[in-house]
Amino acid sequence: MKFIILLFSIFLFSVPSYSQGNTKNDVEFTSDSLEVDEKKNLMIAKGNVVIKSQNETIKADKVLYNKILDKALATGNISIINSDGTVYETSEVTLTNEFKDILALTLFAQFKDNSKIKASKLIKTNEKSIFIDGKYTPCDCDFKNNEKPIWQLNSSKITHNVNEKTIYFENVVLKIYDFPIFYFPYLSYPDPSVKRKSGFLTPTWSSSSRNGFQSSIPYYFAPNNKSWDSTFTNHYKGKHGYINQLNTRKKFNSGYLETNFFQGQVDTNNENDDKVFAGNLNFYGELESNWNVNALGKYTDQDTFMKRYNFDTSLNYKNYVKTNKITENSISEIEWYKYQNLETDSKINQPNLQPSIKHQLFLNNKNTNSKISLSAHEIKNDEGYNIQRWSGSGEIEHKLDNKFIDIILSTETGLDLYAIKNRPSTDKNDNKYLDRLSLGFSVMSKKELFYNFGEYNFLITPKMKISSMHSTDRKDDIPNRDSADFRNDHANLFLTNQYQGRDNIQTNQKISYGIDNDFETNIGLFSFFIGQSQRIGGTNNNILNSNSNRQSDFINEFTWEISERYNVSYNSLLDHHDLKENYTSLELFGKLYGINYDLIHRSINKDIINDNNDREELKISFGKKIYNVNLNYSATYDLNNNETDLIYEEISLNYDLEYMFEDCLSIHFSYKNSEASTDRDILPENSYFLTLKFKNLGEYGVNSLF
Repeated sequence: MKFIILLFSIFLFSVPSYSQGNTKNDVEFTSDSLEVDEKKNLMIAKGNVVIKSQNETIKADKVLYNKILDKALATGNISIINSDGTVYETSEVTLTNEFKDILALTLFAQFKDNSKIKASKLIKTNEKSIFIDGKYTPCDCDFKNNEKPIWQLNSSKITHNVNEKTIYFENVVLKIYDFPIFYFPYLSYPDPSVKRKSGFLTPTWSSSSRNGFQSSIPYYFAPNNKSWDSTFTNHYKGKHGYINQLNTRKKFNSGYLETNFFQGQVDTNNENDDKVFAGNLNFYGELESNWNVNALGKYTDQDTFMKRYNFDTSLNYKNYVKTNKITENSISEIEWYKYQNLETDSKINQPNLQPSIKHQLFLNNKNTNSKISLSAHEIKNDEGYNIQRWSGSGEIEHKLDNKFIDIILSTETGLDLYAIKNRPSTDKNDNKYLDRLSLGFSVMSKKELFYNFGEYNFLITPKMKISSMHSTDRKDDIPNRDSADFRNDHANLFLTNQYQGRDNIQTNQKISYGIDNDFETNIGLFSFFIGQSQRIGGTNNNILNSNSNRQSDFINEFTWEISERYNVSYNSLLDHHDLKENYTSLELFGKLYGINYDLIHRSINKDIINDNNDREELKISFGKKIYNVNLNYSATYDLNNNETDLIYEEISLNYDLEYMFEDCLSIHFSYKNSEASTDRDILPENSYFLTLKFKNLGEYGVNSLF
C-alpha cells in the first residue's frame, strides 16, 4: 500500500520532519520530531503532528504508530478537520486502516453550520460517524464548556451517514433549558450539506373547539430530477375526518407549474362523512414570439369544505387561461375564464367567457397620440345573459402648441355588434342582433401656474373639458354588463366617454372641470383636487346613481404629508345639492415613537353601490419593533346603525431574523378573532396559533380555537 511505502520511507530518513506529496490515497505527514524503533516497528512523532489525507486533516501533540498492526494512538490536543468543514476535538484517538478509521472517547464536534455534538464515544469510518450517548444543539453557545443551550437533543446513538448525507437519532429527548419536553423513538434530518432530500417534514399538532385534536404530517419527495418536487400531507381533522393533500411543483426553462389536489372524508354542510375532492393548478410559460401564457384553475365538488377547513377562503373561483404579448407599440390578449360562485346567498352569477380577444395598437409622435382597439368576446350565464360582442374603436389626441394655455383636441369613434342569445326573465326586450355606431369629440384646456414665496412653492393646475358623445340609441336594448356600478371619480372625470367598457355608450354632452393643487410649505406637502362633471344634454341612464339634475358629486382628494410621524389622506364624493357624503375615506398614518400606525375610516351610501345597505367601518393597525421582534395589532369595526361591533381582530409577534434565541429558536404567536362570519358553514370563533421554530428541525405548532 502507498501508506506503508510512505512509512518505510520515513524509517529510512533520520530527520525531524518529513512530508510526502498528497496525491489520491496518499498521506502527508509532518511533525517537529520523529523517533523510529525499527526492532519494534514503532514510529513516535511529537510536537505539532499533522496528518493530511484527501478528505481530512488530523492534528495532535503526539502520535505512536505500530506498523505491523497498522494502528496509531494520538494523544494531547487533538483536532480532526473534515473537508466538509466539520471539526472534531478530543484528547485521545485510535487510528486504523491507514488513518481512515477513528475511535475517539469524550469527543466534541462542530459542523459547518455551527451546530455541535458532544458524545462519550465516536466511531468514524469513510462512510459513517457514530456518536454514542450524544448531545446535539445548533444554538450559538459555549456548548463545549457545558454552557446550557436554549434547546438540545439527547440521543443514545447519533449516526451521520456520509453517503446518504443524513443524520439519524435514536431514543431522542428534546430538552429546552435542560428540561425534557418531547420524546422521539426515532428522528432524522439531512446534514448541513444537503439542500433537499426526501423524508418526513415537521408535523403540526393543534386543538380546535370544533374539530378536537388535529394533526398535519407532511412527507417531502425530492427526486433526482431537480426540476420538480412534491409534498404529500395527511390532515387529520379530529372528530370530523381527514383530508389528504398532494402538492407538486415543476419548473421549466421558461415557466413553472404548481398543482394541489385534496381528497378526503370529512363532515360538511351537506352531510357527515362526506367524500370530498378539490384541486387547483397555477401555470406560467413564455412562448415564442414574446407571447406569455398564464393559467389558473380551481375546482371543488362541495362548495364549503375548502373554506371550513382553511384550505381556501375564496368566495368564488375564477378559472382562466390568458395569453398576452406586449411590444413597444401594441398589446395583444386572449382570455378564457369560468367563474364558480361559492357565495351562500346566490348561485345565479357564474359567467363563462369563451373567449375574449383584444388587440391594441399605439402610434405616437411629438404632438399626436392615437390608439386603435379591436376586441371580440362571447360570455354565457352572466346573470342570465348569453352575449356575443365584436368591437372596433379608434382614438386620436392632438396637443396644440400654445405658450399661454394647453389645448388638447381629441376624437374617438367605434362600431359595436351584438348577438344576444339569451336574456333573463326580468328583461322583456327581445332584440337579439344589434349594432351601434359611436362618435365623440372633446376639447380640453389646462394651465400650470407656479408661484414661489420664499420657502413656499405653489403649483396650481386648473382643467376644463367639454365633450360630446353621439351614439346610436341602444341604451334600452344592450344590457349594461361592464359599468352598472359606475360613479364619477378623478380617474374617469376627464374621459370623453366616462363609462368604462363598451356596453354603456350614450348620446350626451358634458362639461368637466377641476383643479389640482400642490403646496410645498414648512409644515408639509399638500396635494388637493376638487372637480365635478355636469351633463349639458343627452342621457345618463343604466347606472346606479343617476342624477336627475345632471350634476355629478363633488370629487375631493386631499393628502397632507407632514412628516414621518403624521400623514393624512382624505377622499370623498359629496352630493351636489346638500353636500351629503355619499362616500368618504379618511386615513391617518405614520410612525410615532417607533410605532407604525394606520387608522382608516370609510363609509359609502347604499345608493351608489349594488347593495341595499349603507356601509361604515373603521380599521386600526399598529406595529412596534423592539430590537428584532415585531409586534402587530389590527382590528376592524362595523359602525353601521350607530353601533360599534368588532368584526375582526388579530395580534401577531414575529422575528425579523431567522432565529431569535441563540440563532437556533424562534417563536411566532398570532391571535385572531372573527366575529362577523356570514357563511353558513364558517362559524364565528377566536383562535390562537403558537409556533416554535427549531433550527434544523423545522416548526412545531399549537393551535387553539375557542
